Amino acid sequence: MINQIQTIQPLGTVLGSQNTQAADVSINAPNFLDVFKSIVGGAADTHAQKSQDMLDLMLGNVDDLERISANQTKAQVALELLVNTRNVTLEAYNEIIKMSI
Repeated sequence: MINQIQTIQPLGTVLGSQNTQAADVSINAPNFLDVFKSIVGGAADTHAQKSQDMLDLMLGNVDDLERISANQTKAQVALELLVNTRNVTLEAYNEIIKMSI
């Protein structure tokens, strides 16, 4: 097993380039607005699915109660994530406002 260890290659050659800079990595990183929009969209989608499931349940068009329960849990978690993200964002904003320049 020890004889099978190969030499360690520099990270740049593994990634396919000789120059790995932080700027290159951050180009593909999403910004806060993209992440927040995705959280809001996910919460809206799960809420819409939950509403549709409740309508189907009231009309008697549902055979799979586990799916409805899972969708309700997903909607609850998505809403909690949205509220927590909003709260942390507002706290950070208030801290920035309090800073003296």
